[in-house]
Parts: sequence; C-alpha cells; structure tokens
Amino acid sequence: MFGVAQAVLGSPFLVCDPVPGNLDQFTKPVSYVITGLSSTPLSTPAVVNGDGTVQLHYDLAQLPHGTYTVTASAVNSLGGVGPASDPPFSFTSGLPAMPTGLRIVP
Repeated sequence: MFGVAQAVLGSPFLVCDPVPGNLDQFTKPVSYVITGLSSTPLSTPAVVNGDGTVQLHYDLAQLPHGTYTVTASAVNSLGGVGPASDPPFSFTSGLPAMPTGLRIVP
C-alpha cells in the first residue's frame, strides 16, 4: 500500500477577492507580491479555486507574533506588476484580544 503525501495548510490566510480565471495573459494574475510581512517583498503563486477564479491565498501560520501592515500586487505571466492594494491592510498576529470590563469585585 502506497501513501500519498498531502500538503496540510495552516491558518489563518491572507487573501484577496477572487478574479475571473478567463482573463488574458496581460490581466490574469499568476502570482502576487506581498510587502510588509518581512524585510523584503514575498512572492507567492496565485491559487486557482475550484470555480476557476484566481486569488491570493498566503498562509500566515508561521508568521511571528506582531502587528503588520501589508500590501499586495498582482503579477501577470509576462512579469508585469499591477498597482499595490490600497489602502494597506493592518492586522495583529498571534496575540489575544485586549481584556475589557476590568473592575474590582468583593
């Protein structure tokens, strides 16, 4: 019996709205460039969804705890890079929510 290795995806993910998969080579993303998660921009392949749409789907499971402000740009098959997402997206990774309702009780 042979086993098949499967990739296990973590969570959470940085995603964008899906774009139609039937676009031409000039407008269809094949990858994305993400800035703000590390000291250098990260390149990640575009994910083709079951319905044929294409989107950014970047696994943040290994991201160190902290606050990040990110942008992403789509890249076509010819290496053309579109404009960065605007406004930038900010989030905090791996930290619990702020306590609320602090008080002293008898």
